[in-house]
Amino acid sequence: MDMRYKSLARAFHADRTNDVFNNHAKLARQRLEADSTFRTGIVTPLGELFATTPRETSMLTEKILLAERRVSRLWNQIPGVMRWDYIRHSISEELFATNEMEGVRSTRKETREAVDAADKARKDGDVSKARFSEFAKLYLNLTDKDSALPVGIADIRDIYDKVVLDEIDEHDKPDGELFRKGDVEIQGPHGLAIHNGVKGEGNIGALLTSMIHLATSDEIPRLQSAIISHFLFEYVHPFYDGNGRTGRYLLALYLNHDLTMPTVLSLSRIIAENKNAYYKAFTEAEDKLNCGELTFFVNTILGFIHKAQNELIDELEVRVDQLDKGRTVCDRLEHKHGLSAKAVSILYGVIQEEMFDSTKSMTLNDAAYHIRLSKQSARKYIEELLEAGLVVQSGKRPLKIRASASLKSIFETGTDKDAEERGDKR
Repeated sequence: MDMRYKSLARAFHADRTNDVFNNHAKLARQRLEADSTFRTGIVTPLGELFATTPRETSMLTEKILLAERRVSRLWNQIPGVMRWDYIRHSISEELFATNEMEGVRSTRKETREAVDAADKARKDGDVSKARFSEFAKLYLNLTDKDSALPVGIADIRDIYDKVVLDEIDEHDKPDGELFRKGDVEIQGPHGLAIHNGVKGEGNIGALLTSMIHLATSDEIPRLQSAIISHFLFEYVHPFYDGNGRTGRYLLALYLNHDLTMPTVLSLSRIIAENKNAYYKAFTEAEDKLNCGELTFFVNTILGFIHKAQNELIDELEVRVDQLDKGRTVCDRLEHKHGLSAKAVSILYGVIQEEMFDSTKSMTLNDAAYHIRLSKQSARKYIEELLEAGLVVQSGKRPLKIRASASLKSIFETGTDKDAEERGDKR
């Protein structure tokens, strides 16, 4: 006997009795009123939105909480500089994935440049003109754990403007006070209407106000309330264009208060890789026969979170292992070349850069930051590493260094080929 929890729509279609409509209405009412159900109080044309807590939801939630402990433990083993590099790289990938889902053309080079420009603008207080940099800045703001949540619907519009306004065609820009005035129909891949956004700007504003309260409700578990809010935003569809990217950023913003930063920054990529399942979850949730039940939608997104965590754990374990290997290499080279402790600190930083992104160089500023000394002092220790043939100069103004071929070979193979790499010193 199949004991799996069935959607109301599936239960309806499986019912072969003459009393199918009454049975369906009774089951829908039972689910809505059950003790283990979380009701939102938000009534839509689908019915009142609610989620129950079947076994799958409990098991997924526990898996996520246990995986978060592993992510956290691994994340804390990664040095600060490398952690920041990782975050910037993840944000760039998030922007790329969420754009790609909406058919917005962007390259990885563009999203990387957007993150760099946004990071610089954040530090210097400048305004960046780089494409997607406002969007990148929003994601960078997630690094402040107390990043502000929307308190009113004007905040939703403000987020939308930063996410997409530069990329929206003139005729698709909001024409109401904050949102769209007209109606909107969302078409599926075959040109069929799969969803109609909520009609009327007054209704849009009212439902988004409910969404803001729901997302921070202490009456519903936080993961569930964040996910139900995500459904509601996309269901309302407050803008003519750009709802997907804005909604996924809002999901990240709400989840960021309860999950680790690396987990949150992996989610758009996982959704993009599983976009058919993502869109199917919306379609099923909007089936009138499901009467506003979002249990399966919640479980789909919980599944994506857990998948993101598992991939993250695999990746971070490799990084931590490489870091240990990097420390061992530094110890060996310190003794072999008689390097000073400060030069070894810079060398370890170079190894981290190499592990994370072999296209990057370390600047004199970065080196000074690693050893907490002036640029002048850092220059002296860089000379030590250049003399030993462990780094090469990759830029003059500003001075930049990166791993030499001999250092790469030691790191990759564990054998010292520096005798063959004499050309690297120059």
